Amino acid sequence: MTLTIHILLWLVACVVSAPLWVLVVQCLIGFLPARKLAQRESDTPSLVVLVPAHNEEPVIGKTLDSLKASLPDNGRILVIADNCSDRTADIVREHGADVLERNDTVNRGKGFALAYGLQTLESDPPQVVLIVDADCEVTPNALGELARTAVASGRPVQGVYLLRTPDAHDPKAVVSAFAFMVKNQARPRGMDRLNLPIPLTGSGMAFPYEQIKNANLATGNIVEDLALGLELAEQGYGPVLCDAVRITGALPEAGEAAVTQRTRWEHGYMSTLLSTAPRLFFKGLFGFKPMLVAAAVDLAVPPLSLLVLGALAALFGCAVIGWWFALLGPAVMIAGSLMWAAVILILCWAVYARDWLPFSAILAIPGYILWKLPIYLKFVKRREKSWVRTERGPGQADNGTSGG
Repeated sequence: MTLTIHILLWLVACVVSAPLWVLVVQCLIGFLPARKLAQRESDTPSLVVLVPAHNEEPVIGKTLDSLKASLPDNGRILVIADNCSDRTADIVREHGADVLERNDTVNRGKGFALAYGLQTLESDPPQVVLIVDADCEVTPNALGELARTAVASGRPVQGVYLLRTPDAHDPKAVVSAFAFMVKNQARPRGMDRLNLPIPLTGSGMAFPYEQIKNANLATGNIVEDLALGLELAEQGYGPVLCDAVRITGALPEAGEAAVTQRTRWEHGYMSTLLSTAPRLFFKGLFGFKPMLVAAAVDLAVPPLSLLVLGALAALFGCAVIGWWFALLGPAVMIAGSLMWAAVILILCWAVYARDWLPFSAILAIPGYILWKLPIYLKFVKRREKSWVRTERGPGQADNGTSGG
């Protein structure tokens, strides 16, 4: 009996500590200088920016202004006004961009809209297809940089997608933006430094047309961007990071909108983790495909708040049971992993976020985790499986990828 308990405690400690150390190693390697890609062509390839939009009247104009300021001469913007009941399509025309109006109340969501837009490109395809959400802004020259990187690498490309907080004094929003930065910037930098595939994060993505034209986009997957990146990685086209490009959106204000957004993304992510990570890992392991193993390991790191919550619960359980059975090693192992994770998160804040996030982003994590506990409990009882648009105010993103 005692031997069985000892084995179980060490097993729990290893399972809990592993994703914490993946986080630590990814972030540490991310501090290294960027690797050099092959020499890029001087000319920007032809490109089309697909912008899926559903009732984006308050924000689409600002997005189009940002995209047009970054658009090369041989590029164009195509907005897919998907099941819109407002003036989204009219505003797009007023800004001089192309628009497709799609009406299908059964097949709803970003994936279906993108598949519809891709179909229209078949007669005159560009070299590169970019995807930017309808409520995001991009840095100058972002579109050309993404397109050139896609051609140079021959792989999908993801820019650094970050979120603005609608209220810097809202601890939940601050922590969520911080967790989003860790997931979308700090960890992908580490993967990219090792030339390993990174996840697609939803906006600011570029694809060589030949790679995306047959992608399985027309699905109701609530984390369609994550699924697309994994699909392409399985085909040998693991996404790379374009660290020079920034895409910014805004978190929804606290309240029901914030809960809806986080529930949708976290349930979708956890469902994908459970269903896909083991398959990718063993496919990569037995097929001698290290890229797939790396993608599975990265996917197996749960959202930051769930990771910390699970580690604290395991630490408490291992400490109590270990004290009773005179075995404190597993608890010490988890505590050490948590300590190093805390150190690396503070370093990430100092390196990436100190100019735009207060240190309260670190101090507010415990309260934020407790706030999200009902979301995780709901995953067990009644997980979210369908796409639901987040209700939000002007300028706030329905990105659905809080990451925290």
